[in-house]
Amino acid sequence: MIVDERFAARTARELVSAAKVPDLGELEALVAGMKDNALTAQDLVLDSFLLAPAHADDVRARLAAGTVLVLDQVGWVKANAQSVNGMVDEAALPAPVTPATAKGAAVEVAGVLSLLSTRVLGQFDPFAEEAGRLMFVAPAVLIAEEAMNVDARDFRMWVALHEATHQVQFATAPWLREHMRSLLSGVVSTRVRMPGVGGIVDLFATVGRILKGEASLVDLIRDEEMRAALDEATAILSLLEGHADVVMDEVGAGVIPSVRRLRRKFEARRDAGQGGFLSNLLGMDLKLAQYRDGAKFVRAVRREVGQKGFSRVYDEPANLPSTAEIHEPELWLDRVHG
Repeated sequence: MIVDERFAARTARELVSAAKVPDLGELEALVAGMKDNALTAQDLVLDSFLLAPAHADDVRARLAAGTVLVLDQVGWVKANAQSVNGMVDEAALPAPVTPATAKGAAVEVAGVLSLLSTRVLGQFDPFAEEAGRLMFVAPAVLIAEEAMNVDARDFRMWVALHEATHQVQFATAPWLREHMRSLLSGVVSTRVRMPGVGGIVDLFATVGRILKGEASLVDLIRDEEMRAALDEATAILSLLEGHADVVMDEVGAGVIPSVRRLRRKFEARRDAGQGGFLSNLLGMDLKLAQYRDGAKFVRAVRREVGQKGFSRVYDEPANLPSTAEIHEPELWLDRVHG
């Protein structure tokens, strides 16, 4: 165990800001509604992928095996600690994990995630469980819809569409979980030169500073193989997020009356700063421009080869785009479609 999950939750209880707690009836309705939205969103998103019937049936089976959770802030922090433990191969670390280092990592992770816990609305976690789990942070959803003054029913379905797209992506390409895990294990387990903390250290010793933006993985990692892995992981994350943005708008247009207003409001919120644990850990400043890069790639590819031609991106690791291809989709089209 790289991160002490219980200690992370205990630390988070001391750090998370007290969010407005609705009355019991409203809370129960929110939890039940978000779970229903997630199941509806899965069906809508899967239909938009235009998969062959046999493949779609396989994807439905994998989706059914997954979990949908509606969490409070502390629960979300603990869930991400579990995700880190599932994401990183402990055998790849340069030194054994001791109880003390696991507690230290828990403090680092909980400290930063506590700050994010009122801004991250939802997340698909492919690592903690083999079938993955879809998570929504109830206090953050309530805070966001009140701050943006949007229709709660529309907003909750819109958020569900985005996160369900990630769930369908990994269910469509079951190899993607292990591929990402391999890349991220290598990156997270590398040794880096960290100014001001005694020279060469384990990356996890500096995770807090990286998540806060005080250090960048791109600058810290000197090993060319690890830099290549980081670049590949960043390109994949841009693809997944951009594709989810495209789907939530296109599918949402048919089921969410206020989808255009939601997009305008959400872009302004995202520009103000909202990153997830993985994007921050990778040193990605996933604000609006980065999501747009991935979305532009998806739209450009589909204009040329349609949805089914785009879906080849999920056939095998070799079909995933590089960072250069994200910015110049014609390079991917030439390589994959000739």
